[in-house]
Amino acid sequence: MQKNESFEDFVAAVSPPLRRAFVARYGVDLGNEALADALAWAWEHRDRLGEVTNPTGYLYRVGQTSVRGNLRRRRRALLPVEEPPEHGPDRDVHLHAALEQLSDDQRVAVILVHAHGYSYADAADVLDIPVTTLRNHIHRGMKRLRRHLEH
Repeated sequence: MQKNESFEDFVAAVSPPLRRAFVARYGVDLGNEALADALAWAWEHRDRLGEVTNPTGYLYRVGQTSVRGNLRRRRRALLPVEEPPEHGPDRDVHLHAALEQLSDDQRVAVILVHAHGYSYADAADVLDIPVTTLRNHIHRGMKRLRRHLEH
């Protein structure tokens, strides 16, 4: 958060990428909880956010930490994508099943880049990981998706 930026403007800028990342990783319910927890933390510590180099990535980590306890108690949502693509019902079922076979990191990376159109740099920034790590997640995730969808 920059010094002259209002908190509302900051939230408007970081909420969409954070929500997409959280929903891709945890499903709709836990993803929205993670976003709410991260934004609540941001409000409480808004004076410190100006010192953070990558506030979006930092808040992603805050949201991850907040849902760890919930993940132990609740099962992850079966369909992590907010809205399935319009390719027909049979294909959607297979795609969602294939996405469930990916690791959390692979699924988030693939969904941010291929479903939401993020650049590699933007997705890596949201996830607070190096671009090379993001490329590895996408490469491995797409390989697993292709293999799963071939059957």
